[in-house]
Amino acid sequence: MIEFLGRRIRLSARIALPSIVAVLTLLLLSSTILTNPALGQIFPKSQASAPISSNQTLSTLSLTQQPKTHNVKITSPIKGEKARVGRDLMISGISAGNSNSTAINCLVSVIVNGIKPYQSTNATGPSGLGDYSKWNFTLTSKYTTIKEGQNKITAKYSCANSPSSLSHNSVNVTGVATNNIKSTNPRLD
Repeated sequence: MIEFLGRRIRLSARIALPSIVAVLTLLLLSSTILTNPALGQIFPKSQASAPISSNQTLSTLSLTQQPKTHNVKITSPIKGEKARVGRDLMISGISAGNSNSTAINCLVSVIVNGIKPYQSTNATGPSGLGDYSKWNFTLTSKYTTIKEGQNKITAKYSCANSPSSLSHNSVNVTGVATNNIKSTNPRLD
């Protein structure tokens, strides 16, 4: 017999010990859950969670990604073009140049197959020296050459005082051995 607050409780031998342990465990767990407050971090309300009103634009939201402007484009060679392995290759393109009056010292550089460093291109825009609105670069063995198979050519536009103007453009060309190419493209003959 067990005495509890002046009352006698008689345990019957019919209740299995595992059942008693299970009930006690459940009571302990539920009391722990009910008496302990949940801990957590409350984040400040961000602008992104606020609804956009009709006079608000997406650009005012701090967590919204802006569409990236493309300030540079490779115009030659074109995507998927075949190029001879080991031969010089003329790469050319267009860019924003110095069209933004606040951006100074803008230039275009090129990298092939991730081989660093980026290579300086020649400014050929109508305003002369420093006008990268048109540009070109001759890929020679002094830097690297086109290898057989897939080759990635990337142009980078950057301005010294405007990190936000950074832009890239890439094309993939297929390098083919000289005896395996028949093309109507005079640059490959």
